[in-house]
Amino acid sequence: MNAVKKSLLMLTGCLLAFGSAARAADILSDETLAQCFVKASPSTIAIAPKSKTGPFRIAFSNSLYGNNWRTEMLNSVSAYVKQPDVASHVKEFKIYNAGNDVAQQIAQIREMILSGYDAIVVNAASSSGLDSVLNQAAKRGIVVVSFDNVVTTTKSINVNEDQREMGRQWAEFLVGKVADGKSILMVHGLAGTTVDNDQADGAMSVFRQHPNLKIINVYGNWDVGTNQKVTADALSTNHDIGGVWGTEGATGALQAFLQLNMPVVPMTGESDNGFMRLAAEHHVPALVIGQSPSLASAGVLAAIASLSGKSLPQSASIPLAPVTTDQMKPAADYFPDLPGSFVTDINIAKCGIAIPVGAVVK
Repeated sequence: MNAVKKSLLMLTGCLLAFGSAARAADILSDETLAQCFVKASPSTIAIAPKSKTGPFRIAFSNSLYGNNWRTEMLNSVSAYVKQPDVASHVKEFKIYNAGNDVAQQIAQIREMILSGYDAIVVNAASSSGLDSVLNQAAKRGIVVVSFDNVVTTTKSINVNEDQREMGRQWAEFLVGKVADGKSILMVHGLAGTTVDNDQADGAMSVFRQHPNLKIINVYGNWDVGTNQKVTADALSTNHDIGGVWGTEGATGALQAFLQLNMPVVPMTGESDNGFMRLAAEHHVPALVIGQSPSLASAGVLAAIASLSGKSLPQSASIPLAPVTTDQMKPAADYFPDLPGSFVTDINIAKCGIAIPVGAVVK
C-alpha cells in the first residue's frame, strides 16, 4: 500500500467518525436549517411550499464538468446523498452534465420535468438563460434550487456563499498586516465574471478607507500558472509589495515569491491544498476562505427541506469558514500527502455536511 492510499484510508476513517458525530442531529432540524441557510439580505423573502411525502426523486443539473472543483463537487454530492440520514429522504438521485451548453442544459431540464422529478438542483451555465424552463418546472410543482452559479428567477431557492464578504474579509486581513506606504497586489480571478466583480467590490470597500496603501491590479484567471506569471511580473517592476490579495489559484502567487527567493508577505487565497500547505511550511501569514464544493450538498439539503415543507430564504448565504495560517492543522485543514489542486473545504459544519476525503479524492 503506497503512502498516499494509506493516508487516504486514515483520513477517511477519521472524517467518517467526525461525520457521524456531526450528522447525529436531524438534517431537517430548525436549528441546522437556520444556521445553514442565512438570509442573503434583510429584505430576502422566505419560501414555504406545501410539504410532500418522501422519499423524493431529485435531479441534479450540472453545467460544466472537467475542472478540479467541479469533479470534487460531483464526488461530494454523490457521497452525501448516500449517507444514511440523507438517503432516507432520497428515492432517486440522478446527475445530468450539460457541458457548459445552455441549450443542452435547457433540454435536460425539460427531460427532468417530463420525468416527474420532485426537485431540480442546478448549477447554471447562464444566470438568466435557464429562467424560462425553471419557471416551467416550478409551475409543475417541482422545487428548484440553484447554487454556485445561481439563477435570476425568483421561483428558485438560491444557495451560495457571499463573494463580496469573502473579498472584504481578505482585505481586512491585509490592511491589519501591511504597513502604510506599501503596495497590495490584487491578483483577481477571471475579468468580467460576477464572482470576480463581487470579490473585488468587497475588497475595495475596505481598501478605499486606506488611501496610503497603493493597489496594483493584475488578473490570474483562477489559474495557478497564470497567478505565478503575473505575480512574478509585478514583483519585477514593483519593489514595495507588502501583501497579496489572492483568490483561487493563489498557490501560483506564493510560488512566485519562493521561486524568486523574495521574502514572503501576508497573502490571501481560496482553499487550495497547495496554497495552504506552502503557507504552513513557509510560515506565511495567510487568510484562506474557500468556495466549498459541498455547496452542491447544501443545494440538495435545501431541496429536501423545501419538499418537506420547511421555510427557507429565497436567497441564502452559506456561512463562510475563514482559517488563518496559525489555525491550520495538517490532515484537517490541509493534507500533506494529497495533490496541491485538492480543494480542502469539503465539509460545511453549520449545515451538518461532512464528506469523507476518500469519497472525494478518487
